[in-house]
Amino acid sequence: MLGSAGSLPPAPPPGSKVPAAEYLAYRSTSNFISADGRTVQYSVGLRAGDPSGTPALHAVPAIRSEITKVAASVGAVDSAVGGQAPALYDISAVSDSDLTRIIPIAIVAIGLLLALVLRSLVAPLYLIASVGLSYLAALGLCVLLFIKLGGSDGIIFFLPFLMFIFLLALGEDYNILVMTRIREEAHRMPLREAVAKAVGVTGTTVTSAGLVLAGTFVVFGIVAGGGSGGSQYRDIALGLALGILMDTFLVRTLLVPSTVVLLGRWNWWPSGLTVDRPPGSGNAGAGAATPGPASAAHPD
Repeated sequence: MLGSAGSLPPAPPPGSKVPAAEYLAYRSTSNFISADGRTVQYSVGLRAGDPSGTPALHAVPAIRSEITKVAASVGAVDSAVGGQAPALYDISAVSDSDLTRIIPIAIVAIGLLLALVLRSLVAPLYLIASVGLSYLAALGLCVLLFIKLGGSDGIIFFLPFLMFIFLLALGEDYNILVMTRIREEAHRMPLREAVAKAVGVTGTTVTSAGLVLAGTFVVFGIVAGGGSGGSQYRDIALGLALGILMDTFLVRTLLVPSTVVLLGRWNWWPSGLTVDRPPGSGNAGAGAATPGPASAAHPD
């Protein structure tokens, strides 16, 4: 009686014998049934709640599996699930896949650079491990703050990827600064003293740079947090700021120097470390070492 649903005006034409409710219901079918009648779209709501939340994302695989079964049972040639939750699920899955590929490549590349700069095969191992601990601790702190305390449904999907790459690059930059200074000082004094002096000299630089960078991200999170998508910008900015602060004050100030002292001469394996002795500390033809600080053997 009415013809194609897609060509109907929003209101029933004058003199129409079709009740208004049925008219509107028939007209709305054009949004869900294609013109040739071969494709049908179903609009559904998620019992899991907010489509951008973690429960909704976790429900997507089961929904797709069920739709595929229904499509096969009715003889449909194809089926798909779209919407905000499936789109976010796909993006999250791609991000996770990229993370598993890029993390090993980044670790190997940074490890090779550290080995060349420090002339050691041991130091890169614990330096990269220190960045990994800093990254995991910062990510866990984000979960506690944003989800457990803040009531958020989850953290933004690319925050783990962004935090890892950023903290790896920044952390190893600080590592090279501190470790090269420790190696320089260890040529002239015992290792424990060399570490203390190197940390004292580089500490101001590392601490200042860390505070400035973390403060920049905090300001960005506050400014951008009030606009569209503000919670996502806030999470990214504060997550990076937390990671930077932990790396600056815990890893670079305590963990790495302590590890250097505990490992001793193994820090520089296999290159070793030549100790520069002060003039007059002894000669090659002496039968016995002259007692005193000038002839004391380097403990490491």
